[in-house]
Amino acid sequence: MAQEKKEKPIHADHRSRMQERVRREGLSNLAAHEVLEYLLFFSIPRKDTNALAHRLIQQFGSFCNVLDASEEELLKVEGIGPASARLIASIRKFDQYYLLQQRRGKLHPLNKEAARIEYVRPLFYGEHNEICYLIAMNDQYMPLRDIRVSEGVPNHVSINTRKMAREAVASGCTCAFLAHNHPSGLAVPSNADVYATRLAAEALQPLGIHLVDHIIVAPTDAASMMKQFQASPALTSQAALASEPGTQPETEDGEKE
Repeated sequence: MAQEKKEKPIHADHRSRMQERVRREGLSNLAAHEVLEYLLFFSIPRKDTNALAHRLIQQFGSFCNVLDASEEELLKVEGIGPASARLIASIRKFDQYYLLQQRRGKLHPLNKEAARIEYVRPLFYGEHNEICYLIAMNDQYMPLRDIRVSEGVPNHVSINTRKMAREAVASGCTCAFLAHNHPSGLAVPSNADVYATRLAAEALQPLGIHLVDHIIVAPTDAASMMKQFQASPALTSQAALASEPGTQPETEDGEKE
């Protein structure tokens, strides 16, 4: 008996056309649901993913919200299994890793506000909770290590100053700056941010480590808390902020006075 001819999957031609279109045009000309449909090809090899892509956007409201969703949230969508949830939730992490690797080849002194902001932005890419870092530096302001101090919730993070100080000493730094994010707000320091900065500076000062700044990163902006302390001599004294051991702090444009 002649061997029966295998039936071609009903969606094979559609997938081939989509893949050829992406090879030819890239993703920019695709609708949001088509990009998700194409992405799901990699986790769902033999099923139609068009309806599932529409379902994801309907569930989360937009393409960006889909990529921002956690694995747990994605798994609640009908048709999304562990492999698809992991794939979608990993996209932003791959982006973040790319940005951090790219940054490695562009290291330069972090002696100005703009340089510090540019340096720490990738650390908070795609993060939904507040996270605090201490960026350890040498006397030339070259970064030595990104110390992840703590992670909190979307609107709050606490600093374990003892752990922070211990890891700062281990890094061999002589100066450092704090950086944390406001995932759903503006880059405006709260009273808690000011208090935390003061505690951090007081913990580092006896160790010979000068806290030079505290950067706040928000989705649409970023700012240095240095100006907040420069505006108040009392705060400057209590927080023991200094732009560099034995030197004067920066002016607003980032130059030393």
